[in-house]
Amino acid sequence: MLNKYVLLSGANGGIGQKVLARLLDDGYQVIALDIDDSNIKDFKCPFIKCDLTNKSDLEKAYQKVNKLTNVLFAIVNTVGIFKMQSLIEGSEEDLRKIIDVNFFGIYSLNKIMFPLLKKDSRIINLTSELARYTPQPFQGYYNLSKILLDKYTDTLRREANYLGIKVIKLQSGSMKTSMLNNATDDYLEMVDKSEHFKKPLTKLAYMMEREIKKQNDPAIIAKVISKILHKKNPKIVYRVKNSFALFLVGHLPEKTQDRIYQKVIK
Repeated sequence: MLNKYVLLSGANGGIGQKVLARLLDDGYQVIALDIDDSNIKDFKCPFIKCDLTNKSDLEKAYQKVNKLTNVLFAIVNTVGIFKMQSLIEGSEEDLRKIIDVNFFGIYSLNKIMFPLLKKDSRIINLTSELARYTPQPFQGYYNLSKILLDKYTDTLRREANYLGIKVIKLQSGSMKTSMLNNATDDYLEMVDKSEHFKKPLTKLAYMMEREIKKQNDPAIIAKVISKILHKKNPKIVYRVKNSFALFLVGHLPEKTQDRIYQKVIK
């Protein structure tokens, strides 16, 4: 492991910190990448400050990584932001931002770093369990960004197969990070400002509380990523702590799902 370099995006986030610690313990040479290192200053590894939505930052990041190594064993993408919003009442600016970070940022990072990947290198993209199913109301911004990332990962895998590079997606359920706390703030703001959906949003409160209570330890994600890197032939998708309720609803006819959502949060 001592000669295997792993580039980790979103290293400063709640999931990223756990992944960073685990991979360093495993003996990988981890290069941490994020817009901020406030939570990982004590980690003994190179840090590259980079805004994935900024082309100049990405070019500088590539040069810095290339000075450290000319071969990456893996790119692990845990970067992501969450925004709970209505497609009708939410701002276009917020929608563009979340897609820019959650999809285009990862797309751009993988693309610019791709020359450093060799046969048997791997790319791991953290998508979401929500990408498996038809979208839920008021989560369209996040869903759209994760569905884009999920399908991009599938397409990238099929292209990279020709080069012997493995591409894996990890569809995660709710994890205990600041992301869901931000979701609570978004929700309260939506209820306060909504002109059309105040009643259904108010009824959505108990679902929000239930989701927050069942948050899982992101160390679980770190363990799975460690497993993926160790395996000679990893699976193409790993599902971690996915919601059984979402699984059940997601396999019903779409009209039935519509009626359920309407009845539950009308």
